[in-house]
Amino acid sequence: MAYFEQTQDRVSDVGLTTPQALDRFGLLTLLSGLYFFQFWLLQLGHGPWPDMVLSVLAAFAAVQFLLPRLSALFLINAGAFVAHYASQSPVASNNQTTAVFFFGIVLIAALLIKRKDKRTVNERESLFLAIAGPGRWLLAIMYFYGIYHKINADFLDPMVSCAVVLYGLLAANFGLSDWSVGKYGAIYATFLVEGVAMVLLFIPRWKVVGMAIGVPFHVVIGWTGYAYYKDFSTIVLVLYALFIPASSLHSGLYKLSHLVGSKGRALTLGRAALLVLALAYASLTVMRSGSLVVTHDSFTWIFTVYAIAFYVFLILCVRPAHQEVQPRTGWMAVIPLLFFVNGASPYLGLKTESAIAMYSNLHTEGGQTNHLIHGTLPFAAKYQENLVVPLASNSPAFDRAFVFSGSALVRYEFDRILAQTPGLKVQAIVNGQHVVTGPDWENHYLSAGPLARAFLLFKPVDFNRPKVCTH
Repeated sequence: MAYFEQTQDRVSDVGLTTPQALDRFGLLTLLSGLYFFQFWLLQLGHGPWPDMVLSVLAAFAAVQFLLPRLSALFLINAGAFVAHYASQSPVASNNQTTAVFFFGIVLIAALLIKRKDKRTVNERESLFLAIAGPGRWLLAIMYFYGIYHKINADFLDPMVSCAVVLYGLLAANFGLSDWSVGKYGAIYATFLVEGVAMVLLFIPRWKVVGMAIGVPFHVVIGWTGYAYYKDFSTIVLVLYALFIPASSLHSGLYKLSHLVGSKGRALTLGRAALLVLALAYASLTVMRSGSLVVTHDSFTWIFTVYAIAFYVFLILCVRPAHQEVQPRTGWMAVIPLLFFVNGASPYLGLKTESAIAMYSNLHTEGGQTNHLIHGTLPFAAKYQENLVVPLASNSPAFDRAFVFSGSALVRYEFDRILAQTPGLKVQAIVNGQHVVTGPDWENHYLSAGPLARAFLLFKPVDFNRPKVCTH
């Protein structure tokens, strides 16, 4: 076994398309390819980027999945993703916000690593270690806010909890959607799973237990179909891959080689499995819908295959590494620090969208909160304090979105809508007074700086209590 591992660390002179042992950076490349493939195809027909560009990037992602040693495609897709996120900012999606921080780390790490030979194992392992240091903290911070935001009265209420919404979608197939034990179980299991996984991943001796508990949670929520979620679950699998010791990949290849008779057969079988999976998805999806469209129905089965395969690999091959090199974070620690501040935004009086809200039922607007510890902090910004209650408008679309639902809007968000919707006039209640927007309306969004415009985004405010699951 020791000789087998040593042979994996030699620089190979074979071509990029020749099946080779998967290293840790290659595993990130493979899993990220699956995330990019979903993301780019989900963007088709939405937003300013041409469908042709999105289709090319999706094709790059597919090749990235099939040939995980093509690190250049990984970096191209990472750069395109960061550029897309920036061009669409502010973005409401939690999964995209988590992903942009991770792929930002990837790009910065790639710039820091000297590239004398892009195909050497040592260089690729150095790149992985540069990413893994700050990248692992992203997962811990995500879990922290996934727990902390949920410490509120409405998440704990089985009548409205977001956990119960997800549970109901899964349990409906078994006639158990109204089972009270299942509802309470879903609520408290969320705290247990995320808390245990967050802690155990950072304890080498118990790392595999944390993975064994955490990964199935993300597989299950990917099956619900609620808000799609499979892209979120996939980027979480990428973050889990940062915790895998190099010896685990050697062990996996060793076991497969022993099973099929030789290392060469094992590598060929692995490449064939990736190709079969890609061709099966392409052929089945095209036959069903006429295109490679990504939907809950079309992607659930392939998501199930790669998620469970990843889980089986973790269970069978991941063991504590007694001499594992600890990645150095250095100044790149500022990236997870910014991610932490981003998650704290609701309590800082800043944005309530893309703050890793994690479908928590959290409410902090208008000087009120359902959080059981605190709402906005005393030193917080004042964006969330001033609310606008729309009564009527000259836009049926605006009325459907906000008036008929009885929602309020943070003043800054209301002004954003006015600024981006020429001709819109709204009757509303502001600070207890009935007003009508017009030329003399003071627009706070237009007077804000570029950083605020790119960063601040607020969800509609629901006055109903208990607060139903909308985010």
